[in-house]
Amino acid sequence: ITRGIAESILAERIADWEDALPDYLHLAYLPAPNIVRLRLSAYDVDEASAEQEIERQFTLLREIIPDNIVGMEGATVERLIHDILISKGGKLAVAESCTGGVIASKFTAMAGASQYFMAGVTTYSNEAKRDLVGVSMTDIECFGAVSEVVALEMAEGVRRIAGADYAIATTGIAGPTGGTKEKPVGTVWMAIATPHGTIATMRNCGTDRSQIISRASAYAIEMLYDEVKNM
Repeated sequence: ITRGIAESILAERIADWEDALPDYLHLAYLPAPNIVRLRLSAYDVDEASAEQEIERQFTLLREIIPDNIVGMEGATVERLIHDILISKGGKLAVAESCTGGVIASKFTAMAGASQYFMAGVTTYSNEAKRDLVGVSMTDIECFGAVSEVVALEMAEGVRRIAGADYAIATTGIAGPTGGTKEKPVGTVWMAIATPHGTIATMRNCGTDRSQIISRASAYAIEMLYDEVKNM
């Protein structure tokens, strides 16, 4: 499983490796939100030899794209974060609007999350953003709930209130209504608060509601991983 690289760029990056594969191995690209699964299938060769060669090939692949490899089948970016936070003693909190608790659920679904997961709040309304994580209502009125300013304040607020080291925040327009020319459906601001500062980015996550929620959650978790991987 790879992360942080588009399928087309990935294909270019590993083209020489793919071209050098034995004839009995066939590579398939299986894209999903912000990840691409690479599957090697063996044909007309005994199972033991195939397993040995597949392991050798993935070892070679790790040398080509070391920063993009998540792990073998079943590995996830949230699992990497989970393991890092447990080993380093970091704490995490989440404030979600458009993603509606999906990010929090990805972490709390893993056994051991209680060692680092402090709190997850779904601040869907403007009043909840104000009352639960301290977002300025003036800023909401000036910049809109879907804005960089509000995403930053959500992340910083939940980090402070929960006593966490890191925090994720999302605020966006999941549709199908609510979009404007300036902020169309699929516009999502996401922010990560850390001990060293807070960053935010905006992504357009598509037009289908479930797709938007899934993509925004994946993008936000990717952002967090980039912040915690070297803690």
